[in-house]
This record gives sequence, C-alpha cells and structure tokens, in this order.
Amino acid sequence: MLLKYWGALIRFPNLLIVILTQYLLQYLIIIPVLKANQITPLLDHFHFFLLVSSTVIIAAGGYIINDLEDYEIDILNKPEKVIINQYISAHLAKKMYWGLSVLGFLISLYLAFHVKNLPLVLIYPIAVLLLFIYSKSLKKSVLWGNIIVSIFCAFVAGIVIFAEKSNVSFLIKNNNALGKDLLQLFIFYLIFAFLSTMFREIIKDIEDIEGDKKNNATTLPIVFGVALAKRVAQVFGIALVVVLVYWFFSKKQNGIDAGLIYIIIGIIFPLIFSIFKLKYATTKKQLHTLSQIAKYIMLSGILYLLF
Repeated sequence: MLLKYWGALIRFPNLLIVILTQYLLQYLIIIPVLKANQITPLLDHFHFFLLVSSTVIIAAGGYIINDLEDYEIDILNKPEKVIINQYISAHLAKKMYWGLSVLGFLISLYLAFHVKNLPLVLIYPIAVLLLFIYSKSLKKSVLWGNIIVSIFCAFVAGIVIFAEKSNVSFLIKNNNALGKDLLQLFIFYLIFAFLSTMFREIIKDIEDIEGDKKNNATTLPIVFGVALAKRVAQVFGIALVVVLVYWFFSKKQNGIDAGLIYIIIGIIFPLIFSIFKLKYATTKKQLHTLSQIAKYIMLSGILYLLF
C-alpha cells in the first residue's frame, strides 16, 4: 500500500511519459539517422537507460520537493490528493529527495565522462537547482514558475540530442540532409513542449487561484486577474497552433500521410477547442477539464513520433 502512495508522490504516470518520450526520440528518430550514415551512437542501450534514469530521478525529486513546499496550498486546493504527512512523513520525503538528488548527480557525472561531453554534467545540478528554487519561491510568482516548468519539459527532449551532440554536429557540418531534418524535429519538439506546458500551467494557476490566494502566492491570475491570465494562456495556445500549422505545411510538401492527419485531428483540433472553451470556463471543474485536455495535447505530441 505504501508503494501506491510513493507512486502518487513522484507522479509515476508522468514519469512514464518522460521515459516514453526519451525512448521514442532515441530509437525512432536519432538511431535510425545515425545508422543510415553508419555512425555508432555514443550511448549504447545500457548507457541510454542511465540517461533516462537520471532524467526520471530529476523529475521525481522535483515532484517530491514541490509537494513538500506546497503542503499548505494543496490542503486547500486538493485535500484528497495530499500525500505528505497523510501517508508519507515530510521527514522521510526529504530524505528520499536528497537521496535521489545525489544518485542522479552520480549517474550524470559518469555519463558525462563516458560520452566525453563534460557540459552534460552541469545540466543535472542546474535542473535540480531550478526545480528547487521553483518549488521554494518561483512557483508562487508571476509566470516565472510556469517558465521553469516549461523549460524542464523541453529539457526532457533536448537532453537526448545533447547527449549525441558530437554525432549530430558531424552530420550537420557535412551538409547531411538527414542531420538537418533531425535537428529541425528536435527544435520543433522543444518549442512544442515549452508552449504546450505554458498553456497548461497557466490554466492550472487559474484553477488553483483560491488556495493560492490564501497562501499569499502572486501567480498571474492573482496579480493581474483571471481575464488577463486567460488571454495570456490563449496567446501561448495560439502560438502553438501557429507552430503546428507551420510544421504541417513544411512536411506537406512530401505528401499527406497519417502523421500529418494525426497532427490536425489529434492535436490541432483539441487545442483550438480548448483555447475557445477557456474564454467561457468559470468553475473549477471546467478549468480542470481544460487542464486535462491540455495534458492530452502534450501526450499527443509525443505519440506523433510513432507516425
């Protein structure tokens, strides 16, 4: 039973999405391009598993410290979902957080030396520090907390190609078309992850406004009002629509395939629907539904890799 609550604390379903994202990018996108050019990936199966593990550890630690810092707010906003001090003590959660932080750093240190990419080792402590600062203060500030979370979601995809930096750079320097396509896809995913996360995070801030007010948070809807917060969220949503439409037409030159149809039906249509409905959403239930649709849009972007 305790395992169930640990799974809820570290958001196990979200960690599965992180794992799925990185494995799809590595094995459906990067490795086929490298093999087509007879290049051996820097990370074999075991070392790529370690890279994914370090990312998952960062995310799990981020969720733990977030719940520790948000205990008072969560008691007000979502008391039925509170794990800290209900099923797992704050003391034990803190010990797990620091244990995960140390383990993740050791893994990233080993990987940085393995791939001879020392800047890789800096990414881990920077990510952990940003998530720590986010949970401590930035989450309650105007937009900064949303930006940190969105950067981390983009980081999940970006770290995969960064680990293969020398191989990808070699392809691009040699004017390899596949290398350029690979880089374009990753840039697209970084932008998609950032914009879709910003869209959802602002909706969540609007949804949690009452609890946040009681805890003296200064989120966008509290400082500037719900109406403006909605418009800002819609701006990010519309920007995402523009990016998706651009991607659609840039790939349409090679003909319409199942992947492009999926972008229209599975991502753009639900996104436009949620942007429109956000204007009229007033209750916590309506906002929660839109938050879940936004989460589906993020997952749909990942599943696009299957096409």
